[in-house]
Amino acid sequence: MKKPKQLTLCVITRGDDTYLSDCLNDMKDIADEILVVKLGTEDCLSQLPKQAEVTEYCLDWKEDFSQLMNFCMDHALGEWILFLQADEMISLEQRKRIKPLLHNPNAEAYLLYVDYGSAKREFSSPVQFLRLLRNRQEYRFRFCSFACIPDENLYAVQSIGIHIQRRKNENADWQLQEQIRLLEKDLEENSENSSLRYMEGIEDLNKGKVEQRITPFEIASQTAKCGYLYVPHLYKCLAFSYLSLEQYDKAEEVLNKGISVFYDYNDLFILRAELLRRQGREREALKDLEICLDMRKHQSTFVPVPEIDNSVLTELEEEIKSAIKTKEEI
Repeated sequence: MKKPKQLTLCVITRGDDTYLSDCLNDMKDIADEILVVKLGTEDCLSQLPKQAEVTEYCLDWKEDFSQLMNFCMDHALGEWILFLQADEMISLEQRKRIKPLLHNPNAEAYLLYVDYGSAKREFSSPVQFLRLLRNRQEYRFRFCSFACIPDENLYAVQSIGIHIQRRKNENADWQLQEQIRLLEKDLEENSENSSLRYMEGIEDLNKGKVEQRITPFEIASQTAKCGYLYVPHLYKCLAFSYLSLEQYDKAEEVLNKGISVFYDYNDLFILRAELLRRQGREREALKDLEICLDMRKHQSTFVPVPEIDNSVLTELEEEIKSAIKTKEEI
């Protein structure tokens, strides 16, 4: 009896094949099957890894990323699917961690964080990092731009600290650029969708639209449910926006609510500490940082994982302690 395939690697590429062979050869030891979807080309792969089964498809680009990802899921034979771009890589040390994850009965999907490299994105959504998931019929992507599985259908998502790196490739950002372009089309057709409004806010943040960026997050927060994958990050982005515009009462309200629901998401504590520091409430701020530091001693699979670096936390802590000391000396 033929052994069932455990993991299918899916690679979608359009004119960015420079590192495709490197990508496939890197992953051949952990992938039981490889699907390569080429857009707008009939070129054959020059080198295929011998240890894995590779199938190549050539499709027309119909400006719909969900259509491409669902195509992969419809044709994949693996129990799990991993999505990578042709120019992406996972280090050998971290690749070794993937196989054991596929035996976890308590996980339906994993977030793999992406280094966007030349794209210089300060803000990214955890929705963009859903790269490893079970191959189930009910898991199908929607939206042309930032393809996502409806939160009502997906559960038990974990973060396990695996990072995807980008190789130096001048065509590397084509998918991201297309996603940003197609977001406007999705919004025209689904103007009230909370996840799309949230993604609109993310792109406003990356463009530096300070005055415009709150509205999409506010709209998203009105209908998004607490169980949605992106909602903890939505609270963070909305609070950050209020904080940037010095709307401190609104920022504190959002942070208090976010912390009450997503206590393990310690980036919210850091933002509240910064808010309290600005208001001269240093001792309250220091308490928040102490809670955050204690949390970071223990590894968690909470989604999303903290984005604010420990160096920022330490710097803020020193600044607050200095302010407290100065007040005591007066």
